[in-house]
Amino acid sequence: MNAFHVPRDWRDAAARIERAQRGRILVLGASDRGKSTFCAYLAWYLLRRGHRPAYVDADVGQKDIGPPATISLGYPALNRPLETLPPAALYFVGAVTPLAHLLPMVVGTRKLTEQAGRPFVLINTSGLVTEVGEILKTFQIDALQPDWIVTLERDWELEAIVAAHRHFPVLRLAPSPLAQSKSPELRRQRRLAAFRHHFRHARSWRIPVSRLILQRLPVGESQPWETIFTPNRLCALADRRQTVLELALIRGYDADNHRLTLYSPAQGDCAVLQLGDLHVTLA
Repeated sequence: MNAFHVPRDWRDAAARIERAQRGRILVLGASDRGKSTFCAYLAWYLLRRGHRPAYVDADVGQKDIGPPATISLGYPALNRPLETLPPAALYFVGAVTPLAHLLPMVVGTRKLTEQAGRPFVLINTSGLVTEVGEILKTFQIDALQPDWIVTLERDWELEAIVAAHRHFPVLRLAPSPLAQSKSPELRRQRRLAAFRHHFRHARSWRIPVSRLILQRLPVGESQPWETIFTPNRLCALADRRQTVLELALIRGYDADNHRLTLYSPAQGDCAVLQLGDLHVTLA
C-alpha cells in the first residue's frame, strides 16, 4: 500500500469505517474504477489496526480470489496480495457475467457474506452498474443491508443507485489513480489464465450419472443427455448441503454406460453436480 499515493478521501473513508468497529462494506463501481485496489487498501488498513476482515469477491468475471464464474470468500492477511489468497468458500454462478444470472449473484453474495463470520466484511462487486446492473445492485443492497456503501465513480455515474439508497451511509470516492481501462481481450486472457491455474492439479475420473444429484439442468422440454453433458462444460461439485467443494469440466459422456468423465482437482466423490452455462477450453 506504500507503492502509490492513497487519495485523501480513501484514507478518510477507511478511518470512518474502522471507527465503527464492524460493518458490511459494499463496494460499487463501473469497470476499471479501482474497486479491487480500494478493497485491498481497506483490508490492509483494518489489518494494521488489529482487525481481521473477511473479503467476499462477487465479481465473477475479473476475480481477486478464486476462479472465475464463482463468488468467493477469503480472509486477507498483511503483506499478501488478494490474488494469492486461497478461497475459504465458493458459490457457483456458472458464468463470467451477471447477465441472465441475477438470482445466483444475489443469493451467492448473501450466502457468503453471512458465512464470513468476521466483524468487518468487504464485498467487492461486478462492474455492471447500468440498466440490468442497476437492478442487480439494487437487490444486492436489499439482500445484504450493508452498513456502508462505497462508490468509486466519475461524474456521479452511480447517482441513480445512490439516490435510491440514500438512507444507507454512502461514501462517494474518486476512482483509483492506478485504474486503467482493460480491453475485452485482456479480460478474456486473464480469465483463461485463472482457469488454467485453478485446474493445474486436476485429473480425469469417471462416475455413473446415477450417483450424482443433478442441479441447474436446462428448464423446459427434456433434452438428451448428450446435449447437456457437452465437452468442456464448466460445473461445480458440491456436498449434500450444497457447499461447493470444487469445479469440474465435463470431458465426455458415455451414453451406453451412462457415465460422465470429469476433469477436476477434487480429491473425492461429491454428491451434487451443478451445471454451468460456460464452456472452458484450457488448451
